[in-house]
Amino acid sequence: MKSAVVIRPWQQGDFELLAAAAPRLSERTLWLRFWGAVPTLPAAYLRSTAERWPCWWDAVAALDGSDLVGWAEYGRYPKEPRAADAAVCVVDDEQGHGIGRALLASLIERARGAGLVSVHADIAPFNDRARAGWEYVTGGTARTLPLAS
Repeated sequence: MKSAVVIRPWQQGDFELLAAAAPRLSERTLWLRFWGAVPTLPAAYLRSTAERWPCWWDAVAALDGSDLVGWAEYGRYPKEPRAADAAVCVVDDEQGHGIGRALLASLIERARGAGLVSVHADIAPFNDRARAGWEYVTGGTARTLPLAS
């Protein structure tokens, strides 16, 4: 990971930073993150995450100076609030430098600290970097990670 990149918990102003980072996300990156044809970061996604933060949705941010270059997030399941779905996204020009792995590791610790008992990640079978990052950080191929300490 680049030494200038800082990983920290999500803050209120990060929603604006995320919107500003949208042009650095290709359609392919957005498709891999949102599992569909998405030409730009969906306004509904930005709105819903802001409404659910910090109780039902939380994240960690990767910053290079004042620029958001990635984020890892979890969203609690409404019927099982101690479990959550996790996702990671890194802007295209910063992919392949370990930022996603650092974000995922930080997110897992944040989720554990928030009292979650498990996180789950849906990763496309052809998303080699995401699969490798998950396996590196979690130590396995199972897509649901127990967080009991």
